[in-house]
Amino acid sequence: MKLPRITLSCLGLLLLLGHWHFGEGSESGWDGEQDCQRLMVNDMDTGEASCENFHQHACGNWYANSTQRGFGAHDRRSQWAALHKQRLVQHFDGLSLKAESNHLATFYGSCMSGLQSLRIYTEALERRAYWPLLNTSSAFASANDAAFDWVAANAGLRRFGAQGLWRLLVQPNWQAADQSIFYLLPPGFELLGGNSMSEFLYQRYLKSLLLELGLRVRRASALAERLVKFERDLRDLLPADVEQTLVLREPQSLSQLDQQLPQLQIRRYFDLLLQGLSSGATEKLLVVADLEYLSRLQRLLGRTDSADPLVLSTWLLLQLPAHFELYLHDDEKLNVRQRHCLEQLSQLLPRQLSQLQIRLSLGDDPVAYEALVLRVQRLFVRLQLQFERQLNETDVFEADRSTQTLAIQKLRDMRLVLPQIVPEEKPVSRPLSSSYDENLLQLSQSRAMAEFRQVVDCQDQICGDSPPVEGFGLDPLSVNAYYRLKQNAIELPLGLLTSPLLQRCSNTIDQASRQAGGMGSILGHEMVHAFDYDGINYDATGQLANGQWPPRAIIRFGLRAGCYLGARYSNATLTINENIADTEGLRLAFEAYRHHRAYRGVTDPRGLKTFFVAFAQNWCGNAPSSGGDSSNAGTGQHAAHSERVNNVLGNFPEFLEIFQCKAASQMSPSDKCRIW
Repeated sequence: MKLPRITLSCLGLLLLLGHWHFGEGSESGWDGEQDCQRLMVNDMDTGEASCENFHQHACGNWYANSTQRGFGAHDRRSQWAALHKQRLVQHFDGLSLKAESNHLATFYGSCMSGLQSLRIYTEALERRAYWPLLNTSSAFASANDAAFDWVAANAGLRRFGAQGLWRLLVQPNWQAADQSIFYLLPPGFELLGGNSMSEFLYQRYLKSLLLELGLRVRRASALAERLVKFERDLRDLLPADVEQTLVLREPQSLSQLDQQLPQLQIRRYFDLLLQGLSSGATEKLLVVADLEYLSRLQRLLGRTDSADPLVLSTWLLLQLPAHFELYLHDDEKLNVRQRHCLEQLSQLLPRQLSQLQIRLSLGDDPVAYEALVLRVQRLFVRLQLQFERQLNETDVFEADRSTQTLAIQKLRDMRLVLPQIVPEEKPVSRPLSSSYDENLLQLSQSRAMAEFRQVVDCQDQICGDSPPVEGFGLDPLSVNAYYRLKQNAIELPLGLLTSPLLQRCSNTIDQASRQAGGMGSILGHEMVHAFDYDGINYDATGQLANGQWPPRAIIRFGLRAGCYLGARYSNATLTINENIADTEGLRLAFEAYRHHRAYRGVTDPRGLKTFFVAFAQNWCGNAPSSGGDSSNAGTGQHAAHSERVNNVLGNFPEFLEIFQCKAASQMSPSDKCRIW
């Protein structure tokens, strides 16, 4: 999908925006003006004192119904995602058999049919390499069969999007964010897992695939055991801390990497991988590689006990069906399978799915979507202007005008990336079929080749403003915004853009305050990530710029940020960047809203209360927990939902004043954090 660059020059156009007509659809939340105050109160537990537990006060009566829970709803955002998925399923289920077919409907129907065949995957690979197990004349041949070409097999897997002996990704070059390059990483080993039970289940799965290929039970069992052992050997090659192995590793040329690891034949691997693209495509390729893993892999493949062609070839052969989770969804409930099929659509046909989602949410009138985009752009500009005011007033840059100027320039250069309606592209090379497996392979191969083409085409030129390849854009089902350090850009996906956050309200004060507290706090959160402990290391163009801030500015920043390491923050060292973004982002949204109220001459105090409730209701429900108990769980770098609300609002004297909270109340901690 097209990703436009949003700049301050849009401001004049934005101010022209008025009301617009939304498409019909009772479940979309866009069917005319809403009594937003009533909708807000429905989710509140007014019996809970606002000054003791505001999260419970704002969200105590929120719930997701059983249908929504079936689509994964456990909190407010996942409920929005569930509503999108439910609407799509109703659309596909409502299509008549005689309806005009399209790629989305064909693919979804083939996925829901549940009809799959291992042979489709093995036949696709047979066209790319010789496989000892599939050659009937040598099925019981010596394990020293030298005809197997593991390099061609490894490359063939990746052309279908599957990983082999390593994982090949296309990502921005951390030294030049406008350039995409290859990253060679260790495999993920998701199916193998990390415990004896997952290994047992994985071995049983491999055995079932071998049985379908015609092996006798005893031989299939023995070979599956050897395959799992081989994969364990691969997993044992991983460094102790996988996440840190690529930190700041220099990109190197393909020829350099090939000379360092000659037995891996990496140059030949890329020659096979990029067949069909421009001639000499590999001459100037840059690669970031996990040299530690690859060096260990080279030694492993050089051992006679690990280089058994039958084991190596069979393991690679089964990676393709395993990558596409062949048969793993056969026994799932209907709604789980529906979710799986929609997720596949989102990955493989995101552009077409976005078009459909816009139509289902807003109707066929393109003006409705364009007006919605402009509305968000206007909010983004207000937040930028407010943040610039705060950067001009902070003492973090006291007597340090040059650093302050760099920070303001970074803020001004920040982009808002939004999905945009574009004309329907020409169809894929050939029509999709009723076979889910064939469709998966066809679309995955097209996606992989588009990724590779993006790298090859951008070797000698800057391609940062070019449209992303299919699958590289914003996930149309996602409801999470992101700040991209290396692009200095905020991505706002379609699922969030068409959520109830921006619905029209019958009361304009309610509409403005809900928009500022709901969507404004989300955009503000992502904007502040540009200036958290990670963000200050990157410049306005997304380039790594260590040392850009002098020690005195970093010290002043750290002294203020230290408040977010206080005792009231759980796992504070892990969650500090998110805690900073939560509070400072809401501060941006609040100050921008107050500035806009003053400009419009609004004095009704209800809007200020609505602002804080709208923010809190973004976090109704609970985050999922790996332990199964999500009542007070955080997820990784994020605190629990209740903590994110109560700790943030505890930093706002304005909140305490508006809700008349006493100094001794739970919502009024003695330490109140603020950086900007």
